[in-house]
Amino acid sequence: MDKKITILHVIETLGLGGAEKSLVQTVNGMPGYRHVIVILQLPDTLKSQLKDAKLINLNCSSFFHRMKAVLKLIKIIKQEKADLVHAQLFHSTFVGRLASKGSMPFVFTLQSMLGEDLFKKDIFARILEKLTYSTNNYLIAVSNEALNDYKKYIKINPQRTTVIYNSIEEIFFAERYKLFIPGKKVRMIAVGNLKPLKNYDYILDALKEMPAEKFELDIYGDGTHRNFLQKRIDNEKLPVTLKGNVSDLHERVRGYDIYLHCSKYEGSSLAVFEAMACGLPLMVSDIPVLIENTGNFAIYTDLSNASDLAEKLIRIQRGELEVNELGEKGFQWVRTVAHPEVVLKQKLSFIKKCYNN
Repeated sequence: MDKKITILHVIETLGLGGAEKSLVQTVNGMPGYRHVIVILQLPDTLKSQLKDAKLINLNCSSFFHRMKAVLKLIKIIKQEKADLVHAQLFHSTFVGRLASKGSMPFVFTLQSMLGEDLFKKDIFARILEKLTYSTNNYLIAVSNEALNDYKKYIKINPQRTTVIYNSIEEIFFAERYKLFIPGKKVRMIAVGNLKPLKNYDYILDALKEMPAEKFELDIYGDGTHRNFLQKRIDNEKLPVTLKGNVSDLHERVRGYDIYLHCSKYEGSSLAVFEAMACGLPLMVSDIPVLIENTGNFAIYTDLSNASDLAEKLIRIQRGELEVNELGEKGFQWVRTVAHPEVVLKQKLSFIKKCYNN
């Protein structure tokens, strides 16, 4: 092409979240395009990882400032001669949608269970989405469950909608599956923000019923629930360590035997993909999105009964419940849906479709 197509990306921040990491991977993996990234506010932690992109900070944090951000973004779209606008997350999608209305293709990525997270609790947000969404918008959902959740509240145009899983970094893809060996002490790992949604209380309830000398759990991540969880761990003398955030998670994961993920709900889980790619067998919630994320290659636990998790982990440790066949299949399967090359090819195809239309 004579002129590089300019994609203007709008996102709330460039911090360390899954949507932000996905955006950086997408931008770095599409050198054939010109990229302008507009953030509504700081932090811009991932700025240093961008290879070739212009970054603009609107410094708009409140709702009133976001209305001003629409006017600012209209000017930026004209100045940068954007050919397509791609937004992530609720507030930046709202701003990007209004600023680009009718003048060019508008794409937004549905990164979470927006209905469950927001529309169910906030009628103003639900009305705002209904008023601003257009059937001319293009929609990328990070899972079928996230899309189904959105469709409960918003009538979409299926001809302009697709499902593309988020990719994980290539460093997580191990050369071989790590064979689980029963009979020894089981080292377990869980990854995610320390907040009620991630349901760590459920895991701690299960650990109370399990022999402490045969199991230990390390939890990576931080959040508002940390002090509460630490008190439970100390008071109940549970074999659990809160590890906080680390930069070498891809190396540490391989030192464990089983990955646990017992969220109540979510749009899609990068942490689940990362654990599968590292070659660990998985024990996850029996909720539709995690069954989808694991390709049905995991052991599933009933969230209404912590004893179910305890019983299954004890059986795995004894060798009574086989995990390696599922684990190896999941290890191969995740390469077909979450490898950067696979995901970028899907995104490129969809972006070209949006632009050409």
